[in-house]
Amino acid sequence: MASTVEVVDHTGLRVAQDPIANLVRAVLEAEGVAGNVVVAFVDEAAITGLNARFRDVTEPTDVLSFCYADGEGEVVVCPAVVRRYAEEDGADPGNRLAWTVLHGTLHLLGYDHERDRGEMRQRERELLEKLDPSVAAVSYP
Repeated sequence: MASTVEVVDHTGLRVAQDPIANLVRAVLEAEGVAGNVVVAFVDEAAITGLNARFRDVTEPTDVLSFCYADGEGEVVVCPAVVRRYAEEDGADPGNRLAWTVLHGTLHLLGYDHERDRGEMRQRERELLEKLDPSVAAVSYP
């Protein structure tokens, strides 16, 4: 099962692309899905606009997912919001970024923590424990 993952950085932060692509591929493989995914890094203005347009929420968020077909879609991440959330939680920004990308990828695959009974959160924990640490090691600019 080969998946194609493209990482696009519109922020100028130069987020390390290979670890992000490897993480998404590992999640897809663990879920038994081959797909084509774009991970786009955007600034707060862009994520706020997308959040307002698609969720009717006029504030920035860390991640949005857009599924176009099974295993096909886009994960849009705002590194500035991820960093802020990490600081608020006292978490490592790189670990938070990895979790955010994993979280967005699971949303592409149909998981929905707002409607399920904890299945998505459980799967996140399982994947974080299961994945090779080098796959989940995401450097943060």
